Amino acid sequence: MTALVGFYKLVSEEKTESGFNLNIELNQEHEVYAGHFPGKPVAPGAALTQMVLDEAMRLTNGEKRVAEFRQIKFLSVIDPTQVNKLKLNFDFKERNGTEMFVCVGSAGETNYFKLNGIFG
Repeated sequence: MTALVGFYKLVSEEKTESGFNLNIELNQEHEVYAGHFPGKPVAPGAALTQMVLDEAMRLTNGEKRVAEFRQIKFLSVIDPTQVNKLKLNFDFKERNGTEMFVCVGSAGETNYFKLNGIFG
């Protein structure tokens, strides 16, 4: 668990063939938005990245740790007063003995972020 307790809550979880689909709800009243930015809140990239780290560890029952991110892309700004429900699609795979995952955060037709991680 991280210092971002209460930043989001898990609403539902569905197992897929290669991973999981999570539905989460961002807490638009969380203290992180007080400074990021007053009057015009934006979900911080660091907080979204930490959320993905936490969920990747939870989904692997804490047996795997994310060693590095190969790629982090923030594709659209998340204003939690406008978009507070997100779908996180985790796709787990293995290539040449390396365990990895891709997580895409979206709402409707919009992809907000994409992270490629390596377990180690």
